[in-house]
Amino acid sequence: MNEIRTDSSTRPFARLAGAAPWFLLIGIALAFAGCAGAGGGKAGSSSRTGVAGTVYYPAEGVYVYVYKKGVDPHGPAEVILPAPTFADGNFSVELPPGEYTIVARRRANRDSAGPLSPGDQRSDPVDVTVTAAGISRSNLVLNVKEDSGLRSFVSPKGWTTIIAGTVKDADGKPLAGARVHVYTYVQMSERPKYVSERTGPDGKYAVFLPKGGTYYLAARDRFGGPPRIGDLYGRYDEGSINPMGVVVRDGEKREGIDISVFRVW
Repeated sequence: MNEIRTDSSTRPFARLAGAAPWFLLIGIALAFAGCAGAGGGKAGSSSRTGVAGTVYYPAEGVYVYVYKKGVDPHGPAEVILPAPTFADGNFSVELPPGEYTIVARRRANRDSAGPLSPGDQRSDPVDVTVTAAGISRSNLVLNVKEDSGLRSFVSPKGWTTIIAGTVKDADGKPLAGARVHVYTYVQMSERPKYVSERTGPDGKYAVFLPKGGTYYLAARDRFGGPPRIGDLYGRYDEGSINPMGVVVRDGEKREGIDISVFRVW
């Protein structure tokens, strides 16, 4: 009877061959685990970068607009999210690392572009920094608020509360072609609530207001965005480091509020 011998050097391969189905299953499981880890890991472990957050009241039907930091956030956006928010108000946008300004807008007609109409809603511009660490999960919140005067910056002359004065250049001479921008917050970083007509050769201006209150004024030769190099710009500050509020009562004409402008360098 012939004896069948098996070379011991072939036995490990025989064992592996028998275990092949198990190795295959383990490999598939590890592959799926790797995919899950790539998608569900921490923000810093992903190659995707950008910002995510929530828009609060009204949360639904809001478009989010992304601008490069320093660009006028009232002009064309760098990025517009392709769809409005759902009821949860959540949004997410992929962006390369850098500094940005984000604005949320909700139009009554549900359009994603075009001028805002009275009754439409928007947020204040919010500055964000995108790093190489990944999608920011810092709960960026844009508080949408009513802003019913977005179309008409030059206020109606039928209003009886008035702030008036003269815009002057660095030499103290009347400046023509300037506008006075009126803000309701001392930071003066939001869009101006009211804007005067351009000054004539005498540098005189008058801003008509709907009611009394405390207002902050800046004069400049260009409308929109932060002051740029070469612009003429000045705030009403009475020589102080910070802007000075102008207090005016209902129906009062507050005169003599002169503003000096200087070339931005």
